[in-house]
Amino acid sequence: MNDVATTPGASSQNRSRRLNPGVPTPASDGTAGTPAGIAAASDTGRRRGPRSSGTGTQSTREAILAAARASFLAKGFAKTTIRGVARDAGVDPALVSYYFGTKGDLFGASMNLRIRASEEIARVVSGDIRTAGPRLVRLAMTAWDDSSGGATFRALLRWVATDDGAPEAVQTYATEQIAVPVMQALEQAGVLGPDARERATLAGSQLVGLAMIRYTYRVEPIASASVDHLVEVVGPTIQHYLTGPLLRRQATENH
Repeated sequence: MNDVATTPGASSQNRSRRLNPGVPTPASDGTAGTPAGIAAASDTGRRRGPRSSGTGTQSTREAILAAARASFLAKGFAKTTIRGVARDAGVDPALVSYYFGTKGDLFGASMNLRIRASEEIARVVSGDIRTAGPRLVRLAMTAWDDSSGGATFRALLRWVATDDGAPEAVQTYATEQIAVPVMQALEQAGVLGPDARERATLAGSQLVGLAMIRYTYRVEPIASASVDHLVEVVGPTIQHYLTGPLLRRQATENH
């Protein structure tokens, strides 16, 4: 996705594909031992981070991701299991774990929520931190509003309120795909670590909260508001979190 501040006319479809890429990107997990034949690559059977594309076939990966996506959407996060996904994909459960890691990581990979989203957010925020707030809102809302590219994300949000495991998945997404790249951009702009983390978390929570109100609870007038309007009214709040003054509570209080 291009920097939305300089290319406001870019197609929403292209923006959506980059924030919600059409081809799932593998992530990590480690809930089971490594399958026979690849134990040498991992002594413990637990692996962090995506497997390289050189191991295994792309068709096997895609079968696992398709089975996982179908299970998460049909059953929710809590009732989806590595073993069940493996059964539906026709592979050994250890292979699912070796390629994709924990269930939370498999969730992120199968739901197209990994890698490219953080890259696009980092690009937008790094352009000019002093004006990044509105651009960040436009990036997120344009992608999530898209009729095709954002459909999976919206579907996931709909079961967040009822699935006990969903908050973990959303927390992972908000942290890894929004807060971390924003924090890194702030640090590059000279904001100190703890302060950058707080600002990034505030910005991420605002965006995820806005998504919940707009797509899950359908609260008006937010649900039907245009992207331009949301950029106008929410952008300054995100900008304040990024660069505005934050009140500090005294470390000690008089009693």
